[in-house]
Amino acid sequence: MSSTMMGSGLYDAPEVALLCGLTPDQVVRWSTATTHGDAPVRASFDRLFAFADLIAFTVARQVRENGVSDLHLRRGVAKLRLAWGVDNPLASATVIDRLATSGDSFLAQLVDDDYEDIGRGGQGTFQDVIKVHLRRIEFDAGGRPTKWSPVDGVSIDPDIQAGAPCIEGTRIPTSVVATRATDEPDEEIAFDLDLDLAAVEIAVKFEQLLAEGAGIPV
Repeated sequence: MSSTMMGSGLYDAPEVALLCGLTPDQVVRWSTATTHGDAPVRASFDRLFAFADLIAFTVARQVRENGVSDLHLRRGVAKLRLAWGVDNPLASATVIDRLATSGDSFLAQLVDDDYEDIGRGGQGTFQDVIKVHLRRIEFDAGGRPTKWSPVDGVSIDPDIQAGAPCIEGTRIPTSVVATRATDEPDEEIAFDLDLDLAAVEIAVKFEQLLAEGAGIPV
């Protein structure tokens, strides 16, 4: 994964797009207020995004793929900000655990176990409710994301190599391994970096997954 901001603890729009299966235009659009409402994800640092923002974009992607419109996503996130008093509700485990969709409705359990349509407003009986869920993401006791293991053998941790995807249990970025693999045998890379051959293969496959542009499965 070639990078302009990776290693600084921040991600630019193209990097967010690669990791989250979006286009850079989608990243910019979802982080910009429009006539439909406020941005679902607010850039942490002037068009640059923190690790928690990656999680928020991933949740937004899942909600949109489930059939919720851009308008109702924006209205729903605005309601979540008011209800929980947090700026980035789509990155909070406490909030995510209470989100769902039903058709084109964006739902949340705001007060009790009953769902409210936070995109349109109002309660009701909803059919085919799909809970919003994220796999392989660890949160701290306060509900803040701390680590993402997008595939077996790879982790993204803001405290390791400033959030660059690394081989699990090491500080070796997958991009470094994949770049070397274009010119060197996997066995030589494994020996030089003190890695198992399987770890080298995982790093190369992960970078290929990103290059395909579909993002990491959620």
